[in-house]
Amino acid sequence: MATVTTRYRCPVTPDECPSSDRRGFCAVHQWERLVPERVYVTAEPDDAPRTGAPDGSGPRPGTDADGAADVRPEAPADRPRDRPARPTARTDPREPREGTTAPPARQPAPAAPCLALVLAGALVPVRAEGQGPTRLGRDAADCAHVTDLAELDQLSRRHAELTWRAGRLYVTDLGSVNGTYVDERPVTRPVQLWPGGHRLRLADDVDVPLVELDKYGAPR
Repeated sequence: MATVTTRYRCPVTPDECPSSDRRGFCAVHQWERLVPERVYVTAEPDDAPRTGAPDGSGPRPGTDADGAADVRPEAPADRPRDRPARPTARTDPREPREGTTAPPARQPAPAAPCLALVLAGALVPVRAEGQGPTRLGRDAADCAHVTDLAELDQLSRRHAELTWRAGRLYVTDLGSVNGTYVDERPVTRPVQLWPGGHRLRLADDVDVPLVELDKYGAPR
């Protein structure tokens, strides 16, 4: 009786990788599915009894009407359960691969110093960058805690404001009546300020020193 034998081999290196008589995956290339390569038909002896027509003229088992081997494709088997698990991805993409050197850690940008204005003996904190401008004037909310502000009638209600731009502090006059001055020069456009490096004056004689605060909130 004829027998059919199917061998499954690796499609990458079929001569080097082990073959198998079952469907599955290559033991070397674990993600490559084995494919059938050859079908071997073992012919039965000539003197073996034949089946079919009474006179023996019928086709042999395992052959078609012309006597050729009748090799039928096997039904697709279920997906093997012994498929290797997919390698686990690194949880942290910044983790260096084995054998490589981790890049140096990026140093954080230095924080802007805490600054404040001294107006009529009171500290007016300068808002940090990204928190909006710090406004000066008799009706400015940032100066509402200054008790002697009402006596400074030469200040306008909205006199000047301080803003941060790319880590630098600038003062801008808001159209005040008596003007804003830096180093005795009238401010007609934004002018940069820095503690100890510039003298800020509002109106005729209201000096507003710009100071740097320590971690306790006191002027340095």
